[in-house]
Formats: sequence, C-alpha cells, structure tokens
Amino acid sequence: MSILLYLFKAWMIGIAIAAPVGPIGMLCIKKTLELGIKGALLVGLGAALADSVYGLIAALGLTAVSHIMIAGSGSLKLIGGIFLLYLAYKEAKSSVASNEAHVSEKSQLKLVSEVFFLTITNPMTILSFVGIFASIGTATSSTLESITMVVGIFLGSMTWWCVLGSAVTKIKHKLPKTWLERIKWVSCCILASFGLLAIVGSLMH
Repeated sequence: MSILLYLFKAWMIGIAIAAPVGPIGMLCIKKTLELGIKGALLVGLGAALADSVYGLIAALGLTAVSHIMIAGSGSLKLIGGIFLLYLAYKEAKSSVASNEAHVSEKSQLKLVSEVFFLTITNPMTILSFVGIFASIGTATSSTLESITMVVGIFLGSMTWWCVLGSAVTKIKHKLPKTWLERIKWVSCCILASFGLLAIVGSLMH
C-alpha cells in the first residue's frame, strides 16, 4: 500500500472517530459560540492529540495496552464522568459573548489539556479504535507507516473539528444573544448528562 493511500485511510479513520456526537462535540459547539473558530481549534487540538495517542497504540499493535485500558474501562468511565460534571459546572458559570472573546495562552493550554484528558479517559474512544482497526486490518509494518497512521488520524480528527467549528461560526452571527444563552444551558445539561451516565455505567461495570 502506498504511503499516500495509507495516509488517506488514516485520515478517514480520524474523521470517523471524531464525528459521532458526544461530549467533545457539545464542548466544541459551546466554545465556538464563545471564542469563534479559535474555540473549535483548541477543542479539536485536544481531541486530535488524544486520538493520535490511541492511533499510535493501535498502529504499533500494542494489544496488551489496549486490553489493560479496556479492562479498566469502569475506572476510566468514573474518572471521565466526574470530569464531565466538573466541565458542565465550569461552563455553566461562564458567559456567552456575542463577539469572539480574548483568551490568554494559559487558558488556551488549559482548554486543550482538559479536552485531551476527557478524550483519553473515554472508553468509547478506545473501543472505537479497537473496532475500526479490527474490522479493516490496518496493522503497520514499518516505522514510516506508523508515523503516517498517527499523522493521518490527527489530520482527520482536526478536519472534522474545523468543519464543525466553521458551521457553528456561520450560524452564530445569525442568532440573537438569547438563543446563544439557551444553547449554552442545553450544552451544559448534555455534558452533565453524559457525565452522570458515565458514572452510573462505571458503578454497574
């Protein structure tokens, strides 16, 4: 398989992993409403970096690591659920600005780190990678292929977040501030719901 074809395949995997609607998607929408396209890029960067880590694990065929993480999915759900509740509370306290707000470098780094942590502790991300790699058989046979796989997944994930952010940015300017406030509370409730479901799931695991 040529490297370009391999890169395209990895790019498609990155999009497939990022596209399903979930807590990261809701956070991306909310941050885009607050910060414009920069918000989507920051959220997307955190998620794409976490996806790339799992992509590297899958590309290197580290099945032992995957099994350990799947076995510990109950604990990951609990940690991720509590963190989602924290994010929902934090976002509920924030304000929705009608114009793109200024964000310090420290706040940007914190947002990227939070999204990375949220994505890396999401068992569904692990299971998605395991399922996709098992079904299409994308085992790498060289260092170049492994690097290509990681880069492709990162680019695919970022592509999705850029598309989502661009769409929200266009809609944002057509919405009155009251609607932005309502969307904020809806997104916070959805984040909290995902968090509660994760916690309940961990206790039932």
